[in-house]
Amino acid sequence: MSSKDWHTNENSYFPFMENFLTTLLVCYRKLNERFDIVQGKHATKAERIEAAVLRSIKPISKKDISDLFPDISPTTIEAALGRMVRNGEITKTGGARSTKYIKKIGQ
Repeated sequence: MSSKDWHTNENSYFPFMENFLTTLLVCYRKLNERFDIVQGKHATKAERIEAAVLRSIKPISKKDISDLFPDISPTTIEAALGRMVRNGEITKTGGARSTKYIKKIGQ
């Protein structure tokens, strides 16, 4: 859209800037999630997993969490998710490889 009518010098740079700034904002939000800080100290691995699941607006899988935090082992992810399910903080949906987790409604 920003290159429409560029040959007559009547194009608008607004669509390009809007796209660029939106992309930049998304990148900063993702970066902020990865550097999650809890009460002035770095969050533990379990706290990072909990925050990722509770902040997600759609169901999230173990693979999604693993991709988000490559430094956390699958065993640690499974332990944190299992504890959250037992505590009633999240709901488990699906089965096997299609298993996903989501925050319980009303929390």
